[in-house]
Amino acid sequence: MEHYTAVPPTPTTDLGTASSDLAESGYCVVADVLGRAELTALRAGFAEVEARDRAAGNPWYSRGNYRITALLNHGPEFVALAEHPTALALTEQLLGPHHLLSSITAHVTLPGNTAQSVHADQQYIPEPWSYAMGTQACWLLDDFTEANGGTVILPGSHLAGRAPTKEEVTAATTVSITATAGSLLVLDGRVWHRAGVNTTPDTIRRGIFAHYCSPFIRQQENFFRSLRPEVRSGLSPTMRRLLGYDIWEGLGTVDGLPVEWMGTGRRTGPTNADGLFDT
Repeated sequence: MEHYTAVPPTPTTDLGTASSDLAESGYCVVADVLGRAELTALRAGFAEVEARDRAAGNPWYSRGNYRITALLNHGPEFVALAEHPTALALTEQLLGPHHLLSSITAHVTLPGNTAQSVHADQQYIPEPWSYAMGTQACWLLDDFTEANGGTVILPGSHLAGRAPTKEEVTAATTVSITATAGSLLVLDGRVWHRAGVNTTPDTIRRGIFAHYCSPFIRQQENFFRSLRPEVRSGLSPTMRRLLGYDIWEGLGTVDGLPVEWMGTGRRTGPTNADGLFDT
């Protein structure tokens, strides 16, 4: 793989360095973004959601890994992650200021899982990919190590502008993300990666993954149908924009553009034309 980066990024607390890592290697790791209190709240919230999920008898597994979806409905701590300024700043670097939240889910790598296929997150976009149209912000609730299945990445592979072939994946040199709980891992939507294999006897690896996309792309989760009314009524202006309730370049209108925009040339911004957010 001719685009492989010889020196993979290491965790940093400097956003300038993280920004450079994201551009050059296709990913970055920002250390110590979440404090102890935030981690405690997120772990507690995760445990509650998992208990309800299992009690309902409908947990979702993929290759031996456990997944939880629709996290915005399960607590304000998850909403706060989706609009965290550090994740949004790094995503804006690649997608611009009007990007959308595509989904936010929890992934748990369990002992004895099997290897995920190496892929790029924007493989639903026709090739070639001359620029990123998606990002993934992964919040580490546990330390990520090679042994417990830390995300495996091919640094620099985003510059290939396409999905990997099996031959390239076999021959390529990969790195396993090693970082402490509370760190933020951000991936360019084009970079090749997979969930790691958890070879420990009894240690789980929890991460919360927020996928963002360009504003003209259909989101993975249909928030207009899945979001609970009580959650929707409490959304901040930032979250309304991230979920697609705002108008962008004339897309997402409600009975046309707002009347008050007539004659102004305006085609982007918030609207409440249908009274959905009346209090």
